[in-house]
Amino acid sequence: MSSALYHTGLLPVLRAGSVWGTSGVFQVLTYHRVNDEADPFFPAVRTAVFEEHMAYVARTYRVLTVEEAHEGVRRRMLPRGALAITFDDGYRDNLTHAAPILARYGLPATVFVATGFVGGAEVPWFDRLALAFKETREQAITTAWGDTFALTTVQERLDALARVITYFKRLPDDHMRREADRLLGALGVTGRGRFKNLMLNWDDVHALTGLGFSIGAHTVNHPILSRVCAERAWTEIIGSRTMIRAACGRLPKAFAYPNGYAGDYTETVKHMVREAGFSCAVTSRFGLNTLRTPAFELRRGGPWEEHLPTFAVKLAAYRLAGLRGARRAA
Repeated sequence: MSSALYHTGLLPVLRAGSVWGTSGVFQVLTYHRVNDEADPFFPAVRTAVFEEHMAYVARTYRVLTVEEAHEGVRRRMLPRGALAITFDDGYRDNLTHAAPILARYGLPATVFVATGFVGGAEVPWFDRLALAFKETREQAITTAWGDTFALTTVQERLDALARVITYFKRLPDDHMRREADRLLGALGVTGRGRFKNLMLNWDDVHALTGLGFSIGAHTVNHPILSRVCAERAWTEIIGSRTMIRAACGRLPKAFAYPNGYAGDYTETVKHMVREAGFSCAVTSRFGLNTLRTPAFELRRGGPWEEHLPTFAVKLAAYRLAGLRGARRAA
């Protein structure tokens, strides 16, 4: 179906129906990693796929940074077909693999960095877990909460990893980190010292700004902000903003909530982000952004389809679905 729409020339009709030609609306794409490692424990968009998609986006949409898109819709000066590209967490392949492609097509993007991981030995807890489930010699593991997972095949390990991460994300952050360390010990792979070049360093961040990227804040240590106390949430929010200003000489305007789904941030957290001086914040909640979208609850999403026709059709269809949802909410 998607191939037929793409190759028969019907896609422009869908784009027209999806308000491609309407000003005052914008989509935001979310990425994390772009590389050719083909490691199922560390999923990434392949560079050839990313380039194909970005070539399509460049000739079809008007790409802005998320900060520019938000300002444009607020001032009612947003161009038609507006779309923003974002990356979360601050992986180094954003510079080595994604940035050259984006620069080739003249596309800006926003990279949301968790500042505590920039240039240091620490990495997100879920990456340490991924390495542990990948490399453990254990053939089965029983967790502290009573679940038992077989670990004899790659698929069993991937399934166990996904279930553990889902479980951990529901826990208070301090509790989660204790449980994660305990599980890493049981698996016999702590992951410390194994991720030298996984994350950006501050020189890399400067290089990205020189290529036209904007840098947004994503907390210091990437806790889910509804899982920490108010004092810790404020420290994470303002701390990331302060570190970016100190390193880059400019204040970040945009913030991204870690995980970012409903329940991962609260009204209090949104107020803190505003009080810290940010002009907007992005979530992981699907949708199209319009003048009615709250500035501190901007919508983002995929598609992350490898097949270009499917990517193109879904991008237009998601735009249409988002506009219809916005109209119903009005």
